[in-house]
Amino acid sequence: MPSARQPVALPPPPVPSGKPQTLEECHQVIDSLVTHVALLTEQFNLLQERLNLNSRNSSKPPSSDGPGAGMNRAQRRASQRKRGAQKGHTGSWRATLPADQVNAVHECAPPPQCPCGGTVAVRGKPYRHQVFDIPPVQADVQEYRLYTGACSACGKTHRAALPPGVPSGQIGPRALALIGVLGSQYHLTQFKVRNLLAHILGVNFSVGAISQAHGKVAQALHAPVSEAATFIAQSPVLHMDETRYPREGMTNWTWAAVQPKLAVFSILPSRARYVAQGLLGTAEGQQPKGVVVSDRYSAYAFIDAAQRQVCWAHLLRDFTRIAERAGPAGKVGRRLLAQAWVLFRWCDQGRDAVKFARLQRRVHRTLTQGSNLVCTRTSATCANLLKIWPALWTFVGNPDVPPTNNAAERAIRSVVLKRKISGPTRSKRGDDFVARSYTVMESCLRQGRSFLDFTHQAVLAWINGARHPSLVPVACATG
Repeated sequence: MPSARQPVALPPPPVPSGKPQTLEECHQVIDSLVTHVALLTEQFNLLQERLNLNSRNSSKPPSSDGPGAGMNRAQRRASQRKRGAQKGHTGSWRATLPADQVNAVHECAPPPQCPCGGTVAVRGKPYRHQVFDIPPVQADVQEYRLYTGACSACGKTHRAALPPGVPSGQIGPRALALIGVLGSQYHLTQFKVRNLLAHILGVNFSVGAISQAHGKVAQALHAPVSEAATFIAQSPVLHMDETRYPREGMTNWTWAAVQPKLAVFSILPSRARYVAQGLLGTAEGQQPKGVVVSDRYSAYAFIDAAQRQVCWAHLLRDFTRIAERAGPAGKVGRRLLAQAWVLFRWCDQGRDAVKFARLQRRVHRTLTQGSNLVCTRTSATCANLLKIWPALWTFVGNPDVPPTNNAAERAIRSVVLKRKISGPTRSKRGDDFVARSYTVMESCLRQGRSFLDFTHQAVLAWINGARHPSLVPVACATG
């Protein structure tokens, strides 16, 4: 099957050495030309299909569709009503704080005299108007003077040690945590982090100091992230996905392993099967502990089909691409597309396995028909789906398994935004910072915890050599 990325290799056009002299020679030339035209047609159809790829029929993101495609999420409207609050909306506003929680109370009296000449007397309770503002922020600079003494007996010198919680560098633990959060959750580049600290705190650090701070945060998060990676491999249902995240001079990949309360990211230089096996904690020939939800990427082919769920959102895009082809292939694609939409509707309605058995028979019949088509791209896709047939329907017998891989897709989107804003990393230190900080950020979000507080605790534990805080959901539930 010709790949969507690799054009069809064409033979040189048949050029007869001279005019055919016999009827047999004419037939040979005609057969050569027919074969060549067929290859040219296949090449043309492939290139035309590549030109028409978008977020509906491929894995391309919606942002790549362009403003004129009519499918951009920012251009979509759920209804024709005007934006903003609708008529009859109850409204919402910030509740007024109690008087004992405000910093200062300012009594504002009405004017003493009315324009008519009468005296204005104060009556009733005042209208309470509260203004929330940010006081001037200034960096807290602590100086530690480390004295040195000498032993009166042997003359050995001793210098004082820093107190617990004080790092050896100039950036304190809370500032390190803030720099880590700004560089990950808020997608700021190192230059912008430096400028923000200078504007807000009046502290001028170099870009190199910010980079070193990211490295220290990555070291502080190493232990809790490693613990989370070991724990997540034992999950009964695990969503996995991968996306490109280059480092200058090499191509890296971000791998995401996601469950409801935990998400672990790893930036690695390969997209091969052994990487997926390592993340799942399986050796060659072994199967993962639970069900893995993923797309049809071949790196997951080692997983038994009965222990795998293929994402139907990806299949929907594959069927859309097939439906856009001409002839019998397009007819098969449109039928598969209709059956996929029925599947999603039945999932929303909570249909049972008996109902899905009818749909499975229809889909199997359509895929069998598609696998026998002349169109090699369509037949290869249908044959592959028949090969992993049980992986299409794991969700039917296991209510904990969803039919899509949306959990991993949504989790990895924040890393994609970081890549688009900050560009490639420049070192292994940058890879570690991105992977570990986004692991903590996404996991804290899923557990309802503060990313900044967790990072601060991890930095303090790393400085003091103490026990690190845990990302494992069980540890969170027990305190």
